[in-house]
Amino acid sequence: MKLEQFNHVADLIGLKKQSREAVWLMEIDGMTGYAAAKQLDISESTVSRAHARFRRAIKEINAMASHLPLETR
Repeated sequence: MKLEQFNHVADLIGLKKQSREAVWLMEIDGMTGYAAAKQLDISESTVSRAHARFRRAIKEINAMASHLPLETR
């Protein structure tokens, strides 16, 4: 996933700065949620919730992919 795509999804779901960084560490750098939380000094629960929201958004976008682009008339 490219940085631009990652940021677009993160913007759509309203991820805050530290949550966004944690999800990036997990998705792109392959870090565990525990390690990302420890590195950023935030709770593992916060990281877990942010990652779940991100993965859910990706899943929904992928499900809609066969219907895109949407026409606006």
